[in-house]
Amino acid sequence: MKLFQMENWTLVVSEEIWGLSAFNKLLQRDKTKDKIRANAEVLFIFYFCDIKSDYLMMPEDKRIEELKHDITELGPTWEVDNLVKDAIELYKKLSQTVIEKLYAQSLQSASDIGDYLEHTAALLAERDNYGKPTIDISKITMAVQKVPKLMADLKAAYKEVIKEQLDNDNKKKGSKKFNTFEDGLIER
Repeated sequence: MKLFQMENWTLVVSEEIWGLSAFNKLLQRDKTKDKIRANAEVLFIFYFCDIKSDYLMMPEDKRIEELKHDITELGPTWEVDNLVKDAIELYKKLSQTVIEKLYAQSLQSASDIGDYLEHTAALLAERDNYGKPTIDISKITMAVQKVPKLMADLKAAYKEVIKEQLDNDNKKKGSKKFNTFEDGLIER
């Protein structure tokens, strides 16, 4: 289900979204005239969850801080509360396909591998009770050799996710134009 998407660098929210309980609660608590806070929170949810978001690559806690900083309408004291969490869960439930979920899990695994490789100095310095290294350098070098393949696989997976989204969008929209003679001939 497409709840919202980016078009021409602007977040476009489908009107139906405000009828969903979790999002309606965000709208109802926003007392501003133009519903600036509700729209900012929806923008936060989009960048926090959507597979096309550049923020998705960040760990969750860092992603929240970056988004709070980058979405100025939220303000410095804004926090992710239960209403926002509920809207996030609903967005994930309604918009995330199995392929997208698998891709997001793959990104998390790749990030964990990167964290492991980032700490190789500490790993190599680790010793067991007999003074021998606990991690063999060959394991680290083999992991490094596999990184280019992992990167290529992630790029291919991302392309598949985008392809699936486009396929799903095309199925839902249908054709808005009639082909020649498709709507019949007009008798005169």
